[in-house]
Amino acid sequence: MSQYWSWQSWESACAASPPATSSADGSDEGDRELKRGIYWYQKGCNRKAMEHFLAAHEHYSLTDQQAGVARSLNSIANSYRHAGKAEDARLFYDAAIAAARRCDDQRVMAQALCNKVAILIEADDLAGAEVHLDEAQLLTRETGPVYAMVLNHRAVLLMMANRTDEAVTLLDQADAAAVGDGFNADATIRFTRGRLMMKNGNYAEAMSLFQHALELDRQAGFTRGMADDLSAIAVIHEQLGEDEAALDCLDRSIKIYALLENLGRLESLAQKTGTDVRVTVHFINQWLAGEAVDAICR
Repeated sequence: MSQYWSWQSWESACAASPPATSSADGSDEGDRELKRGIYWYQKGCNRKAMEHFLAAHEHYSLTDQQAGVARSLNSIANSYRHAGKAEDARLFYDAAIAAARRCDDQRVMAQALCNKVAILIEADDLAGAEVHLDEAQLLTRETGPVYAMVLNHRAVLLMMANRTDEAVTLLDQADAAAVGDGFNADATIRFTRGRLMMKNGNYAEAMSLFQHALELDRQAGFTRGMADDLSAIAVIHEQLGEDEAALDCLDRSIKIYALLENLGRLESLAQKTGTDVRVTVHFINQWLAGEAVDAICR
């Protein structure tokens, strides 16, 4: 598995959106803040998303809305996760699970369990990941988009164990379960299938799947997902020796997030192809310094 892979594309599909509410107890303000946070989270603006998630948590806490408290804790954990703060994310996922359990919000409990799996896999706690997926699967009653994500995550674990045929079967089941309301899991499943095809050396099929995921993420406005998809496509081009195409995809990916850890790879590919990337690097450094003219996260 390439060092450039990210778990973000599949983990983010388990975000907790608030139901539509209109109440006199103040919980609707918490819902509005949570929705604002999810909007910025989808755009990849983690700091701004966190501000709204924390505000939502305050409103829910002040009005003693425990289901909202659980949703906001799950969203705060997601933000910590994407900020690279794994221990903080684990702490808040556990708090979200406990809060959801107390108010018997099985959907949020399943979402938080599902989200925490990424942390456990990255910590190489595969047994812990299985335990969390078992509980989440029971809570979902084997239907709906959260169940689709449980199957997707199990497929990732099977793929890591080189049980690719079983992983394909689970992804087929995830596709069937993803139909319904709530969040759209299609891009996540396409991304996982792409990784599986690439692991099997089927680069043409992997490319098609990543491009499909990219289009779905574009339609959803999921910026972080687009960056992941482009990075994955760049890996395939690089494996095939198509350095100029890889450079193009990396350039587009890095411009979305100005990812420091990928900047060296961009320059390395540029040297191989004889491409001058000084203009791209100039803009990236400006954006990282907060000097964007119309920064997306303002």
